[in-house]
Amino acid sequence: MKRFLKLIPCLILIATSATAQEDNTNTTASASGLSISSRTDQERIKFLSEVAQAYFKEEDFESAVSAYERILEIDPKHQQSRYVIGHVYISAKQYGKAEAVMTALAEEYPDDFKLLNNLAWLYATAEDPAYRDGQKAIEIAQKAMVLAPNDHHVWSTLSEAYYVSGEYEKAYRAITHMASLATRYGTGITKESVDEYNEQIRKCKRAWETQKMIDGDDEDEDKSEV
Repeated sequence: MKRFLKLIPCLILIATSATAQEDNTNTTASASGLSISSRTDQERIKFLSEVAQAYFKEEDFESAVSAYERILEIDPKHQQSRYVIGHVYISAKQYGKAEAVMTALAEEYPDDFKLLNNLAWLYATAEDPAYRDGQKAIEIAQKAMVLAPNDHHVWSTLSEAYYVSGEYEKAYRAITHMASLATRYGTGITKESVDEYNEQIRKCKRAWETQKMIDGDDEDEDKSEV
């Protein structure tokens, strides 16, 4: 894979060069009144999508962003790339760009709970305090939860939103409810995801127990992990 990835920058340069030549051809053809097929653009988009996915797998998020942005230069309305690039922006910690693209998509598709969930996750987990907003994350995650009450991803995001807002009891209750939903409805859950969810459960439980000790409340509850 690494050997393949070393070749990718050269391939992108070739694709970019080809794009410039095609743009010149398109301009000439348009001036002469000829109809230009979009087949070439679709092939370039397919190629760049594969490149972007390869970069993302290798956690080279900056390069993945560049590939997806190139796709959107070719087709600004390419829905899949617009959708995916928001997540890639978060991974690359380009929070401003992530917020812009995901907010625009959420306005276009207000009933897409996955979009709302991703936007809420941005506000709940952004490392830049300028973009972390627990209350906004709670509000958006609750909207996603109304649309998809049995989706465990939404409850995980809601739990994280409560956690960063200091509402530890709600965070713990949300994440334990997530665990029950994942057990009942979850499909294709990887061991890595299970480990992450269990760590989230332990984190929220520790925070709530500490808060109860500070408040003088020793009540405890046993909840199963995923």
